[in-house]
Amino acid sequence: MDIDTLHGLKQCPLFNDLTESEIIDLMHTVRYRIVRYHKGEILAIEGNVCQNADIIISGEMVANITGPSGRIVRVETHKAGKLLAPAFLFASDNKYPVTVEATTETSVLRLTPDDLEKMLDSDQRLMMNYIRLLSNIISHLTKKVRMLTMNVREKVSLYLKEQSRLQQTNRILLPMSRQELADHFGIQKYSLLRCLNELKQEGAILVEGRHIQILSLQK
Repeated sequence: MDIDTLHGLKQCPLFNDLTESEIIDLMHTVRYRIVRYHKGEILAIEGNVCQNADIIISGEMVANITGPSGRIVRVETHKAGKLLAPAFLFASDNKYPVTVEATTETSVLRLTPDDLEKMLDSDQRLMMNYIRLLSNIISHLTKKVRMLTMNVREKVSLYLKEQSRLQQTNRILLPMSRQELADHFGIQKYSLLRCLNELKQEGAILVEGRHIQILSLQK
């Protein structure tokens, strides 16, 4: 196993609490291959059967979904260490709910579901890490459903508060562009810009490029 592959696996939550030597020994017990994708290449199309356990080793991919009007919405950005679609690998309806596309030169470690199951059975830590991954997905989707019931202002306010907590500062660096943020909320970009401008005029925030200073949590 080369150093880049090992580095990518170490970033995957599936291997939390395992040493480098333990990861190497574990991977020697299964069959895997490295698949490379060029920028713009598709790993999976929405509706495809999820036939492989794919872990991003390097690069970046995005998950997009197409709305009823044909508008493409970016659901999530995947980076090194991401295990793709873990909740669908062993599902009865194991079809990708999104289209996964490479946005950079990307390397993916590919396992069969049988080999992944063999790994999980061989180490209790892996099994617990996998269960934790699935639990976190459920928690994330619950928040997504909650967000669907919110208006634009509520969505933006909740997001800014969460980023302030994660970054441990009231001066937030937005991790994505305005368009990507609008796609994240499932709204039009102009609706997002209008909301940010309203919050700015009310003295709740100060906008400086990709930095947003929270001036009043109450507002």
